[in-house]
Amino acid sequence: MKKLVTAIVIVIFFAVVGYSAYTLGVKKQTNTSPSNITPSIVSPTQTQMLVGGDKDEHGCIPSAGYSWCAPKNKCLRIWEENCYESVSQEIQYILAAKYKKPVSEVKITMTKQTNQYASGSVLFGQGGVGEGGIFLARKSGNIWEVVFDGNGSIDCTKMRAEYGFPDEILKPNFCD
Repeated sequence: MKKLVTAIVIVIFFAVVGYSAYTLGVKKQTNTSPSNITPSIVSPTQTQMLVGGDKDEHGCIPSAGYSWCAPKNKCLRIWEENCYESVSQEIQYILAAKYKKPVSEVKITMTKQTNQYASGSVLFGQGGVGEGGIFLARKSGNIWEVVFDGNGSIDCTKMRAEYGFPDEILKPNFCD
């Protein structure tokens, strides 16, 4: 019986010592000081999960702030470089995309423009009945957005309250 107890104590002792040595070894390996960092090999499937590892259909990296600029035919960061030559060109591209028209068939005429707001008319193709209308746009951050386009009447109260359009843009052509 005494030999059995001694054997159990020895097994427990080695189990505790072994576990302690293992635990200390793991802690030493997970130390993140520069001298203990081991380079790892990244598999192709892991590359897709890395920041900056994403690309859109044009090869731009959205997570790095790059987006496709069709007029310049390249990826760029809009806070570093303007994509469009003018506000008219930006609105032209917005309306061409919205109505799935070639940019060359969208003609913009700017009626009024400030730093933050613009109004004007759009003509699609060669023109004709229902082939154009008016638009109101505003700058949101560094990007212009068309908030109204068409031939209907404009909700002037909404344009003022929701989008902050000033009367210099809305009067006299849109809201009297």
